[in-house]
Amino acid sequence: MKLFKKITTIAMALAVMITAIAGTSGLSIKAEAAGGVAIGGVVISGGNVVVAASGQTASDDGVYHLIASDANQAGNTGVEVAQAPVSAAANFTFPLNKNTADSVLFKKFTVCVMKGGALTAASNSMYITNPEACATRTTPRMDNGKKGLLTDASSANLGMRTLADLGVKQATVSLPLSKISDGNGVPYVYNGKTYNFNTKIIANFDNYLGRLNAQGVQVTMILLVDQGAKREFISPYSYDGLGAHNYYGLNATTTEGIELLAAAGSFIASRWSSYSYFGMNAKVDNFVIGNEVNAWNEWNYMNCGPNFEVYTQEYAKAFRILYNAIKSENANCNVYTCTDHHWALNERTVYGSKKFLTQFNNIIRSQGNIDWRLALHAYDYPLTNVQSWAPTANIQRNQNTKFISVYNIDVVTDFLCQKEFLSPSGAVRTVKLSEQGYTSSQGEEVQCVAITYAMLVVNNNSHIDGFILSREKDDPHIEMPQGLANGLLRYDNTAKPSYEFYKHAGEPEYTAKAGALIGIDLNTLLAPR
Repeated sequence: MKLFKKITTIAMALAVMITAIAGTSGLSIKAEAAGGVAIGGVVISGGNVVVAASGQTASDDGVYHLIASDANQAGNTGVEVAQAPVSAAANFTFPLNKNTADSVLFKKFTVCVMKGGALTAASNSMYITNPEACATRTTPRMDNGKKGLLTDASSANLGMRTLADLGVKQATVSLPLSKISDGNGVPYVYNGKTYNFNTKIIANFDNYLGRLNAQGVQVTMILLVDQGAKREFISPYSYDGLGAHNYYGLNATTTEGIELLAAAGSFIASRWSSYSYFGMNAKVDNFVIGNEVNAWNEWNYMNCGPNFEVYTQEYAKAFRILYNAIKSENANCNVYTCTDHHWALNERTVYGSKKFLTQFNNIIRSQGNIDWRLALHAYDYPLTNVQSWAPTANIQRNQNTKFISVYNIDVVTDFLCQKEFLSPSGAVRTVKLSEQGYTSSQGEEVQCVAITYAMLVVNNNSHIDGFILSREKDDPHIEMPQGLANGLLRYDNTAKPSYEFYKHAGEPEYTAKAGALIGIDLNTLLAPR
């Protein structure tokens, strides 16, 4: 979301002290790690959770104690859920207890041993890796095509008049969590606690989502922490910057935050698995957790940002909780992290996507691999550059490129083809180009070429699952003063030439027309994947 909001300089100051205290059957807790045991898998099987461990280490009482901890707790802190005799291979089975006060759906599990009267971690910690196994819904997905659009919800008929005409099959919808933070309505009971989300505003989303789905359009919802969100949604690392940034970090730092994220994720995934609204089905197939989270200062502010390891760990914890919440309600949902177009370039307030994704993936794999995906904003650099088909000094087809655009998007998909980045099933993680804009301020014909080339690239890369063009209509308030006119429509609702080119994107006639405008056969510039 390149809104060009100028951010004031911030002080990189206070570290947040986190103290997590819990009892385990009267045993004292000691923050040490013994090692020697490896948890190889944590999976849901029927109504139970099965944990498989291997390796052997000594224990004063001859017992392995399996501890279930919250994301913000040390591995030897929490609740003991199972025991097994010390051996070279140990299996633990215990109830999942989904949607009860004793639920372990969001817990991480650690094998601990008694050492000198204290529980000591003897293994790695791992989360459940197949939350979809307990989902009560497997709603069919609307994977009808890659072409997408950020619709103009303020225009007549909620922007729906153009979707069918353009052949659009995907759209994004943002959900700032302030919209559902508080309110009256039917209480939502989750894990033994009652929550009241703003059902009046949720009904407005029911209407909008239903209209999109009725047009055959698949919805991707972006979950955002704005400053008006309920305090428990907001990371404590963000408190010192409230009011000075666009969006903030999700809170997986406190117990209250973890519980609220689990409840909210469960609520929205269950409601919008297929909510009937005046004859329409309001459904969300994809969720994006945060916006351009590698740009930690402007778009996902947490004052641990300068500490890369802590920052990424905090985001990964929140992502994991929402992933489990969403997939445990609708097994067919896809869940994405989100980065911007920085790639190998790391700046003071922005981590390159390459660095961020490497660290994020390492954390996820070490704690139980899941099917995360990537929503990428592959804008040209600078944003006013509309020649999406051409390399520049900053946009090259190699892993050292500073920025990613559609010209070198194969750099990203090739990167994700590496063995260590594959999903649990061995598949390459898909990329959704969830925010792509090409200005007409450099000429309306050039915009036609940029959009045509971008769709050619998308259609020729099997690892890209969607392309959301930003936007339907020019934005006179924020973008146009910055020299950007990204809409297919002018602000007076008249169509630019790019409207017809996007409508016919991928058709040989319009591909040839676009190429003729710049004297290049666009097909010769492709790097199919």
